[in-house]
Amino acid sequence: MPKVRAYGADATLKACREASYGVAPLTGYRSLDFKSTDLSSAQPLGDDPLLGRGRNAQDPYRGLITDEGQIDIPFDLRGTGFWLTGLFGDPVTTPVNASGSISFAANPSPGDTITLNSTVWTFVSGTPSGDETEIQTTVTQTLDQLVNDLNASADAEIAKCTWSRPTSTQTLVIVFDTAGPTGNSFTLAASAASVSGPTLTGGGYAHVWESGADDIPSYTIEIGHPKLTTPVFFRHLGTVMESLNFEMGQEGPANARLELVAQGEERFAATVDASPDAFSLRRFSQGRGFIRRGGQPLAGVTGGSLTFSNNLERVRVIREDGKIEAADPTFASAEGSMSVRFDGATLVAEAANGDPVALDYGFTFPEGYALRFELPRVFLPKPKYAVSGPGGVEASFDWRAAFDDSEGTMLRAHLLNDVISYA
Repeated sequence: MPKVRAYGADATLKACREASYGVAPLTGYRSLDFKSTDLSSAQPLGDDPLLGRGRNAQDPYRGLITDEGQIDIPFDLRGTGFWLTGLFGDPVTTPVNASGSISFAANPSPGDTITLNSTVWTFVSGTPSGDETEIQTTVTQTLDQLVNDLNASADAEIAKCTWSRPTSTQTLVIVFDTAGPTGNSFTLAASAASVSGPTLTGGGYAHVWESGADDIPSYTIEIGHPKLTTPVFFRHLGTVMESLNFEMGQEGPANARLELVAQGEERFAATVDASPDAFSLRRFSQGRGFIRRGGQPLAGVTGGSLTFSNNLERVRVIREDGKIEAADPTFASAEGSMSVRFDGATLVAEAANGDPVALDYGFTFPEGYALRFELPRVFLPKPKYAVSGPGGVEASFDWRAAFDDSEGTMLRAHLLNDVISYA
């Protein structure tokens, strides 16, 4: 039933990449999840009083049009890649094979088994047959024999993977032969060994974005209220993404805030696309978030934030419609903060001597899917800490990132998921 008043619960957000700045595409829109937005155009009124007409106010004039605002979005497994493409440009995408391992603390005993995607493989003391491996003198020799037997097996399930034992380990490493998310369903179990997980993990598509691209795309974004008695849809053309900010916490869903700059807003009575595509929603959680230094978990972290900005220049020229001509990226910047339990050592030495550190902010899923922001060269200030009571003392670091010559970038965003492409 149509509604007299608009409600956020009924609002829709659709977006599509533009082939030309400020020109709305006719098809190809995608419905996207969002928490809130204030993206809207504004045209202020100005005064230029003339004398000789008394004390009462005269007609104001209309100023320049601005169409800017923010969108609060969830960090989710698939939709986040759409926004990152707008922020950084097209990613480099590589299919990734699922993998896993089984570790043996001691040589297997006769009758011990490993179960590989429903195929039960047994260790025996005598001559093996079928899905069996003969136990050797040492555990490494047994594993080497197991590797040979598995790679030579004609079993359809076993043949889906490549098997190996890394040097100086007692671990069977499994790599699914077909790159992509399919291998994540390959199951693992062992009667007398430790498996890396109930299934292989990490199979999917690795998307990598880098800061500092010369060109970033523009989008047409439509914010609609389709359930009103008279539906209305606000279409924002030439929308460019200026910045991304998010907070790291200890619980709750992970969210982010985007700042957007559009060329202008148009109002319509019908939606631009009645049947848009949509990503299946799966949100990242703060409970599986991490902050790492040099690839290792940073101890005692209680919170943090990260802000990346393209620092857009609003190109103003003389136009009869009062809109901007373009929104061009200038220098890219990244900064943020960390709060850690003060121990007199963690990060203090780097802050004191001015040496940069490498930081990673991110979130994971159990099957290996992950969102990660890599900052290879981060400078820390002298920490500020406060003693506010009998509890633990925290130190706060407000850091800044810089371009790293060896990495060729300042910030690199990684997203491993099951989406084939964002181009």
